[in-house]
Amino acid sequence: MEGWISVGQLRDDVLRDEFSARRREKLWARVAVVVERNANVRASVRESRGGEVSRVWEWIGSLGLLADGNGGRRESGRISWGGVATPEGGQNGISDGKDEMMELRKWDEGRPIY
Repeated sequence: MEGWISVGQLRDDVLRDEFSARRREKLWARVAVVVERNANVRASVRESRGGEVSRVWEWIGSLGLLADGNGGRRESGRISWGGVATPEGGQNGISDGKDEMMELRKWDEGRPIY
């Protein structure tokens, strides 16, 4: 599995219930501007294993701050770049020697994929 997603594939999947071509174009143009201005996303052209060449988006930002489900933000709204302290005394992303269990959720498309 690649670490990136095809922009066209994502567009078609996200906007599958929007049937107006004009509205689809407007919506996706706004989405593309926001995503491509995000410093954590790399836009490039890649070739898939099947030989298909397409424009892709790849997440290159840190995932460590997302582990607490709060995006690394404190209750005050400020961001802690050094990790978030846990009740056990450790920090997210920094092992304190204790075995930690993390919930793993699988993406559900809601329809079969062939």
